[in-house]
Amino acid sequence: MVLQIIIITFGNRFMAKPKIDRKTLLKNSLSVFKTKGYTATSMSDLAHASGLLKGSMYHYIDSKEQLMLEVLNSLMDHYVNKVFITAYDEELSPYDRLFLLSKRAEEIFIFEDAGNFFANIGLETKNLSLGFEKVIQDFFEKWIATIEHIYTYVLSKKEACVKAESVVAQIEGAVLLMKVMDDAGHLRRVISGLLEEYKELEIENAVK
Repeated sequence: MVLQIIIITFGNRFMAKPKIDRKTLLKNSLSVFKTKGYTATSMSDLAHASGLLKGSMYHYIDSKEQLMLEVLNSLMDHYVNKVFITAYDEELSPYDRLFLLSKRAEEIFIFEDAGNFFANIGLETKNLSLGFEKVIQDFFEKWIATIEHIYTYVLSKKEACVKAESVVAQIEGAVLLMKVMDDAGHLRRVISGLLEEYKELEIENAVK
């Protein structure tokens, strides 16, 4: 009887260990990192967000650093395959591609948890030598290349490259001001101005 109780007790202990798929783990971890930043986030915070015990986290990851790197790579893949890809949609006019990207940017920066995540984590961890620099820089290079592609329809290759860097810088600056002033109008006005300017560039090219 005693042996049976021991077996049942230990059996329930092992069966009670919760499981979580990788995608959900990364999504939950992104939410925590976004709210608390990298440095202030503990393994206990990450485990709690996914309904796990702290010790159970090590069944899924080796370290907080490894988890952040996976989060960054997963988020970048999402942007490349779901957002940036719009710039290369030949069924849309160049202006329509820029318009859709602009509106998606508004949604991401204003309403989504991941808004400006790469910039925030990049600034926070820049001097910590954690190995995030490459993926963060890669993200911004891909974003700039996406904008550059759209501007090659109205500018020379060299001019498009310079313009794309300027556009990304303008948007990042507007996002910062939006957060400091708690006013999304700063971002919306910059995006509206960029769209109007692009339309003017199209007209100029049509006249030439």
